Amino acid sequence: MLLDEIPAWLVWILPLISSLFVPLIAKYSLKARNYFVVAITVITAGLALSLVPGVFFGSGEATGTSIPWIAGINAGVFIDPLSVLFTALVSFFGLIIAIYSLGYMKGEEGLTRYYFLFLLFIGSMIGLVISDNLIQMFIFWEMVGLCSYALISFWYKRPESVKSGVKVFIMTRIGDVALLGAIALLFASLNTFSFREIIAGISTVPIPTLTVIAFLTLGGAIAKSAQLPLHTWLYSAMEAPTSVSALLHAATMVKAGIYLVARFILIIGALAAVLPYWLPTVAWIGVLTAIVGATLAFHTNDIKGVLAYSTISQLGFMMAALGMATDTAATGWFASLFHMMSHAFFEGLGFLLAGGIIHALGTRDMRLMGGLKKAMPITFVLAVIMVITTSGLPPFAAFFSKGLIITSITDAGNLVQIILIYATTAITFAYSLRFLALVFSGKESEHLIKQHPHEAPKVMLYPAMVLAAFCIIWGFGQPLVASFMHVPLETTLLGSFLSLETPIFLALLLPTGLIIYYTYYKNNLAMRVAASKSPLAKVLSHGYFFDDLYYAVARGIAGFSEGLGKLEDVGSLFPQKFALSVVRFANGVHTYFDVLVDQFINVAANRSLKGAGEIQKFDSLLDKFLNLLGNKSLSGAKQIKKTPSTSLQHYVAAAVLGFILIVILIILTLGV
Repeated sequence: MLLDEIPAWLVWILPLISSLFVPLIAKYSLKARNYFVVAITVITAGLALSLVPGVFFGSGEATGTSIPWIAGINAGVFIDPLSVLFTALVSFFGLIIAIYSLGYMKGEEGLTRYYFLFLLFIGSMIGLVISDNLIQMFIFWEMVGLCSYALISFWYKRPESVKSGVKVFIMTRIGDVALLGAIALLFASLNTFSFREIIAGISTVPIPTLTVIAFLTLGGAIAKSAQLPLHTWLYSAMEAPTSVSALLHAATMVKAGIYLVARFILIIGALAAVLPYWLPTVAWIGVLTAIVGATLAFHTNDIKGVLAYSTISQLGFMMAALGMATDTAATGWFASLFHMMSHAFFEGLGFLLAGGIIHALGTRDMRLMGGLKKAMPITFVLAVIMVITTSGLPPFAAFFSKGLIITSITDAGNLVQIILIYATTAITFAYSLRFLALVFSGKESEHLIKQHPHEAPKVMLYPAMVLAAFCIIWGFGQPLVASFMHVPLETTLLGSFLSLETPIFLALLLPTGLIIYYTYYKNNLAMRVAASKSPLAKVLSHGYFFDDLYYAVARGIAGFSEGLGKLEDVGSLFPQKFALSVVRFANGVHTYFDVLVDQFINVAANRSLKGAGEIQKFDSLLDKFLNLLGNKSLSGAKQIKKTPSTSLQHYVAAAVLGFILIVILIILTLGV
């Protein structure tokens, strides 16, 4: 093992092992426990950062080592630009959220459990993205799902938290089954789980088989990254502590699906363009998810709900860009990953700010807010940066990353997708302005006056400031990130401002901004009432009826199962009742024939007695006749050889035995 590969092992092993020490240190000191977790995240971030120079100055080819593991499978690390990019992202946000949690989670019950799961979560996610084989990756994939379930249900005394955790667990398991099917097919085709060996032999897999594998892989990504139609779990996950929500959305679970599709495109290379309907399906799922998420974000009054649906929409942008990636050199592949980093910064910032607001006001309902910029001026300034970045306005990070996505979709030439993606950017601007208006502008609400809000603690503000700084500067690092990813990028920073997409994009934002201004900032009640009574409002209030459909299906399955249970109960009673009926019938038959046979035997016996007297008289006459006949024949008999006396006895015995057998058979037959 090379010295520079040791950090690639330690970066995921350290948080995993350290999580086991959290309960032990908590017994000694709760404060020591908290700072131990922060220290581990600092070291983990340092280890991840140490991997960057080797990839940046390298050739772009994957490196790494492996060691014997189980059943002939090696455990190893796969060091390439994609894995290191995700490793750096996860470890960085692990540090940010660990510091933020010192303030946000202060005084909560069960913090030892929280920090244990926190480190386990970070280690599992890094292990997922840096694994060098499918089995190792899938184990960490499941560990990420388990940790997310436990963290979302952290406040287990709240029924809604438990329900949300179960919903997340069940819906993401659908994708896990699909991914497991893809892994099984790959192994059946190539007899290996290793990424290196799969890449070497992927061209030998028949196209129909590879197409099935690709769609199953996409199924895993859809569930994990909350894409249509399995997107509804992400809003339910908002029952988690806001620090957990920030970690989920910015760096961990929801990004796993994006990683999976990006990694799969790396594995199959140019074959991605050959697979029938796969890339178009990826693109359409992304585009439709983007616009559905944006419209739901515009409608909800839940401050965390806006951010949750925003994440769904932005993940749709990333997936749409991957759908344009015929190979890793295509603009769409890099655009998706670059926007993934931009989204981490502005969405992570949004959740940290939302946590501070909820911390101060004790509510997530934006209708109970308003006028908050006076009480929380620093939060307001940071929120403005977040809104500008989310909207994709220049020169903030998302302007460059989202511009690349729009360019990749425009170059593909699908007019409907182009229209939908532009519409989504306008709606994104609308819900971002609405968020800012409802929370910070206008007069202070009655709820606000009662709560006497104040600025969030510094330990919560400093991490938010760091993310705000990245929102401002990240976009200018586009050429460096492209060099790090070893992707030839034709678009320059200046070209991003001068591209044809930019004026179209800005032209769409102007009327959108005016509508939001007159509706919310000018508090135009008539427009708000008209909007709330529209048919679309009802559709949006039900989330396009996805959950209604799923609950109906679940109730149908539950009802069907209950019906089967009742049928089983009836079925278990039927043999008993049938057997009792047979027994009663048999008893009746037995009794009836007993009486019948008894009467028959009695009658037969009486008649036999009468006949016996007559036979006796006849027998006496017969004896006299035989004696006379015998005397007359005696002289003749002497001349004839005497017949053995036993022969007649044998015949008589045989006749009597036959008669007895016949009687027995008749009685047995009657008994049956």
